[in-house]
Amino acid sequence: MLPSPDICERARISRDPRFDGRFFIGVLTTGIYCRPVCPARMPARDNVRFYASAAAAEDAGYRPCRRCRPETAARVPEWSIRSRTVVRGLRLIDGGQVDEAGVAGMASRLGLSARHLNRLFMEELGASPKSLAMARRRALAKRLLDDTDLPLAQVALQAGYRSLRRFNDDLLRFYHRSPGALRAARRAGAGTDGAAIRLAVREPYDAAWVFGFLAKRALAGFEQVDGLCYRRRVQDDAGNDHWICVRWRDGALHLEVPPACGVPLSELLPRVRRLFDLDADAAVIGRHLAADPLLAPVVVQHPGLRVPGAWDGFETAVRAVLGQQVSVARATVLAQALLDRFGAHVLQSPRELAGADVAAVGMPGRRGEAIRLLAAAAAEGRLDLSDGADADALQAALCALPGIGPWTAGYVAMRVARDPDAFPVDDWVVTRVLANAEADAVPRGRAQARRMEPWRPWRAYAVMYLWKLAELRRAAAQKEAS
Repeated sequence: MLPSPDICERARISRDPRFDGRFFIGVLTTGIYCRPVCPARMPARDNVRFYASAAAAEDAGYRPCRRCRPETAARVPEWSIRSRTVVRGLRLIDGGQVDEAGVAGMASRLGLSARHLNRLFMEELGASPKSLAMARRRALAKRLLDDTDLPLAQVALQAGYRSLRRFNDDLLRFYHRSPGALRAARRAGAGTDGAAIRLAVREPYDAAWVFGFLAKRALAGFEQVDGLCYRRRVQDDAGNDHWICVRWRDGALHLEVPPACGVPLSELLPRVRRLFDLDADAAVIGRHLAADPLLAPVVVQHPGLRVPGAWDGFETAVRAVLGQQVSVARATVLAQALLDRFGAHVLQSPRELAGADVAAVGMPGRRGEAIRLLAAAAAEGRLDLSDGADADALQAALCALPGIGPWTAGYVAMRVARDPDAFPVDDWVVTRVLANAEADAVPRGRAQARRMEPWRPWRAYAVMYLWKLAELRRAAAQKEAS
């Protein structure tokens, strides 16, 4: 994954922002590692070493630069990681898998031995899964110390430490300073009430598209979208409800969590990252898709469209089945009826939904039965809808359930498994746009797949642009009619 030394050196000299997060620079004379965009005085070439990840630099004995703050860098784009197993592993690390089950448990989840998994991670990222998990937890703790006024015990909890003692020992060992001393050394006026984290975004990023996508699907009492502000109700282990907020401001996303929220940031951040598709490299995707004459105008006009992910995999899968052969508005009405009838958190409870009469909310009995079977499969562990799910296996498992077809399977793989090449087969909007663009018959089935072949491996993003194109054409037609 690490670019060649020549590329790294040119990116370092030019401070090219496109490489921010793609690699890190260790400086031998200072023992500090930096981002490629660090504004500090540039060391001589003989005094620097390049690393594929922050964890690799830390394993080599370097400490993060206080000026460029490597913990705030954008994540490495997933497309640049050759191993899909490593990509899935990184998602599981974000979900706390290493903390809960250890490297051996994560390896078993991925169908590998711990030794082979460690080897894959070392080849791709220069660090083991355990080192990466520790580096990410430590980085979040450092950000909370720098950017908030949360009590130290709360910082430890929010960052995912199991105990205050482990938190103190880890930061003291790594930074050679206690958490209190690190906070005392931060810049003046940096603290805020509650937990507020700025999430770096790789440009271009079409925030209006993502927030608009979520607004059309928002469920009353569960989600709220007001312009470029998304609010979501979350529940802690004690059963208490809290509202968190994600807003777009100053070219970045900002996650705001109330002080009393019992859900740690270490759990919320991965959900926000996948919901807002923060790890995509829109510039690379845009260049690829713009080679197609059909997509080129909308890619140029609206760069940076993202594929919104899933806050909760089971919730998104259920709503995908609700959306079969109906509009987004109708699917949202059905999802709202489901919440109103069976409770506010039924969309996160497969076991509860498996025993419910879903069709009673106003849908065909076969579709209601499909949701019940989906819920039963998820409750029994036969269907993996987690962030680390394998896209191909997920689509196969979904299609094996009665009443669920390729459209739903592709849509779920696109949003839940975050497969950049998945797409809802024979989607009505996509079919219509392609039919209007082609002189021959309406492309469906294999013909549609052949038409989309040049867009690989970014067909999920191509679908977003086709949906956007349909939206623009509809708006133009309405304006002309008026």
